[in-house]
Amino acid sequence: MLIGNGMSINVWPRFAYTSLLEQGNLTSAAAQLFADLATTNFEVVLEGLWHAERVLHALRQPSANVKDFYRSVQDALFEAIHCVHVPWNSIPKSTLAQIATVLNEQSLVFTLNYDLLTYWSIMDTTSPTYIGDYFWTPDSTFDSSDCGLSSGRTGLLYLHGGVHLWQDPASGLTGKWTKGNQGNLLGNLADHFRTNSDRQPLMVSEGTSAQKMAVIRRSEYLSFALRELAADCSNTVIFGADFGSQDDHIVSALRAGGARDIAISVFPGTNEQNTATMARYQSKLPEQKLSFFDSRSHPLGSPALTVRPD
Repeated sequence: MLIGNGMSINVWPRFAYTSLLEQGNLTSAAAQLFADLATTNFEVVLEGLWHAERVLHALRQPSANVKDFYRSVQDALFEAIHCVHVPWNSIPKSTLAQIATVLNEQSLVFTLNYDLLTYWSIMDTTSPTYIGDYFWTPDSTFDSSDCGLSSGRTGLLYLHGGVHLWQDPASGLTGKWTKGNQGNLLGNLADHFRTNSDRQPLMVSEGTSAQKMAVIRRSEYLSFALRELAADCSNTVIFGADFGSQDDHIVSALRAGGARDIAISVFPGTNEQNTATMARYQSKLPEQKLSFFDSRSHPLGSPALTVRPD
């Protein structure tokens, strides 16, 4: 199963933002740096500042201003996340349990979303789940030599990273935050990253497919996740993924899996809109046998899951 932002928007309408950058309160200098690097991705800017600080340190030059700059961009990122993200205590347990149940029925789940809904659902549910996210080492890091799923276990991969995931540019490690209870995870993100200053958020929020791929190639975990999607040849359900041009790399990976049955959710509109939507999917996946279904008929698209913002 491949899950897109349509699932998150169904649960929390405020997830319908176009870019985290639009939600952040950047200084004029930070905004200029995003423009100079031609990126909308906080990760790219933070990594650039991380390297700049280390260059200055090697040259025995003052680096305090760069550290402060790094902190201001990081603060803007977490402010943006808090602005759009649903609070933990606003989500009914039944909603998380329903998401977990759907995930648990799959052999592999790929998600394009970097919010915490899937993470919370598998960590806080009364229903037994057998879902592995590949961060199962003792220190909750990704180990490319230990990626085998045990029989009957569902694999969960974040194709574009996640709010709860981090990477260390120096070591190349990728891991997930697990400290504290799940309700505090969102609020404690800033403290986690400040305490571990070499760790950066792992979220792919670039505006184009080529830019997304540049970020993915720099991460062993993200590269692994995309290869797993490309290697998968099973019949597939795609829920809530629009597949605009910014996701051409995802479409390419799906096509690499060969011809098979793919069922795709469509949020119903007019007949003309529905026809155009289905034709677009057909043009993206011409070798596949596609079928379409009303997204509201699926457990992840049920209107009953929607949490209304205050």
